[in-house]
Amino acid sequence: MPFGYRALVCAILVQTYLDLIPKARKGGRNFQRRQEALAFLKTDWFETLCAAVDLDPSYVKKEMLRASANSHKWSSRI
Repeated sequence: MPFGYRALVCAILVQTYLDLIPKARKGGRNFQRRQEALAFLKTDWFETLCAAVDLDPSYVKKEMLRASANSHKWSSRI
């Protein structure tokens, strides 16, 4: 895979992770992004992108959800 495509796929996966981090109350723009990111994790497209950069989609999904849950716990303590 050419570097440009690989970089694009990685950028999409990073943005998905960033959108998963809870930052706002229900109904806000960030809430909507989180919901869209959660829906994206369930798509074949997500699996295809992970496979394109040699990542295990199940593992990436699990780790993204774990990390976003941990960041929520941390941010609620501030």
